[in-house]
Amino acid sequence: MKKIIQLSLMIFLTTVCVGQNKLKDYYYPITNKIEIKIFKYVDKNDSNNIEYWKVTTNPKTKKIKTVSYDSEFNIYNTFEEIITLTGAKLIKYADYEKNNSGNLVPNIAQIIDSNVFKWDGEKDYKYSVKYTNKYGSYVFSKKRTELGFENITVNNKEYETVKFIADYSFNDINKNDDYSFYQYSYYAKNIGMIKYRRYTPNKIIILELAELLNEEQFKKLKTNR
Repeated sequence: MKKIIQLSLMIFLTTVCVGQNKLKDYYYPITNKIEIKIFKYVDKNDSNNIEYWKVTTNPKTKKIKTVSYDSEFNIYNTFEEIITLTGAKLIKYADYEKNNSGNLVPNIAQIIDSNVFKWDGEKDYKYSVKYTNKYGSYVFSKKRTELGFENITVNNKEYETVKFIADYSFNDINKNDDYSFYQYSYYAKNIGMIKYRRYTPNKIIILELAELLNEEQFKKLKTNR
């Protein structure tokens, strides 16, 4: 009986470890050198709605920094994570807005919860931040639930992905008002996020990965716009 219990425990632990490693492979990969990739996403419902995510991975610090740009190449968000044994944790967050002079300035947030992406077997988790801008003070939270694996097609290419549903909430602290929406997101192996379907009160946004750019290609795009 003791041997049976030991064998069952070994099988269980092996399965858990395989599951952890498998899920980790679907997040933004960190190689043995600093890499910069720009993810160009285009909305299927509105081709003018384009986002560029500049993702920098650093194996020495185990950090991932994402700088997000809108279709006019204005920065609207920066997001920095550190990779741990159990997942990716948020360490810096800032939204951007224009000041009275027309310059973009960051609103640096206070981190409340830090779980961005987990591969330790936990299915439900969240990150949340508190920040202040010219409109007021807010608590923003994103609660994510893993739904399993699904094959999808993006721009005529098939991917095996891990699928999530996420609930987004923006709470206006001063007015006790709340705005929320939800989305499904899909992460492909050795790439990261390739698609999301966002359901807001007013519209549906389907953002898909159109191409991966290097820094030189991105600079040319900004110069030639």
